[in-house]
Amino acid sequence: MKKDAVYDAVIVGGGHNGLIAACYLALAGLRVLILEKNDHLGGATWSNYTFPGVEVRVSEYSYLISLLPKKILSDLGINLEIRQRSVASFTPLVKDRLASNILISNTSENVTRNSFIKFSGDDREYQRYRTL
Repeated sequence: MKKDAVYDAVIVGGGHNGLIAACYLALAGLRVLILEKNDHLGGATWSNYTFPGVEVRVSEYSYLISLLPKKILSDLGINLEIRQRSVASFTPLVKDRLASNILISNTSENVTRNSFIKFSGDDREYQRYRTL
């Protein structure tokens, strides 16, 4: 940011909504400054390793990108391919006062099934999950 710079608009927050707003303003010919407190952009589109010792990136609502209207993509000239991640869900739990979890995979039914069995002790909860 230049000390004497002049901006037509200032966006506070470099999340997905702020970035889209800034793009529309810039397309309208305005000079835009985006201010972000974090060391990365993306807001709710960001994923992170949330649980110590668990090598699973957990969404901070990254799924919202799938709700991005096609009109915005078209307006901004964005060609976006949405990909599915291998981990659908990771839920940390406590069982018998010990840390546990259930991991649901998008790529391996065995991983999901084994996770349910490890947590519940048998196959019944996994079978119930499959019928939902």
